[in-house]
Amino acid sequence: MKYFTKEWYETCQNANWHLNMSVSKNAEEFSEEYYKDLYTRRRRAFVKEQKDAAEVQGEAFSKAKTEVAFMNQHEEMVKRMEASIPETILAEVADTRVLALDIATKEVRQKLKAWCEQNAKAADEMIKAYDGLALEESLHDSMLKTMEMKAETLTFKLECSAVKKVVFKNYKMLEQGGYILGATWLNQEVYEAEGGKEYHILLMKKDGKLAYLTVFAEEIKFVK
Repeated sequence: MKYFTKEWYETCQNANWHLNMSVSKNAEEFSEEYYKDLYTRRRRAFVKEQKDAAEVQGEAFSKAKTEVAFMNQHEEMVKRMEASIPETILAEVADTRVLALDIATKEVRQKLKAWCEQNAKAADEMIKAYDGLALEESLHDSMLKTMEMKAETLTFKLECSAVKKVVFKNYKMLEQGGYILGATWLNQEVYEAEGGKEYHILLMKKDGKLAYLTVFAEEIKFVK
């Protein structure tokens, strides 16, 4: 991968922190009481949203499981912010947990917005710079459900896509980033190669880690 790398994906992820961020003077000072109240309100809204969605789809709903899911998402967001946002910005944040619930001071939001816009510009420039081939079908956000390796074909059965299977014919596996079943197809680069094409694929595995899959094939087939 030369363009749509793991670093490029992280840059994309760091382009949107400010979008839902609201400004409040309550974010100026650390307050456990304010954090707990904000957390409770955000959790209540999340539970209602998930319950309404489950009712529309006719699915079972568990308030307890949904609250645990919200807690896990919140904790993960705090970790991601602390790992991604520059120290110069975090130094002005009284409580990262409050920031992870989309509340910031005016000054922090302004600086966060400027940093996010820089990331968005960098990510967009990389997209424009890509000089490879386009894939005939969009497999973005498809999940790799199964993988079947035979002498002449490599077949992935997909979920969440109009394409049910993608088949690489007369292939050679050039790189595989560990166990990839259940991974999500994020993006790809395609290049001409002697006798066929090389497909460089960026995946997100079930554990949230990014991985590369690189395959040479004389031909690719999409089964709908």
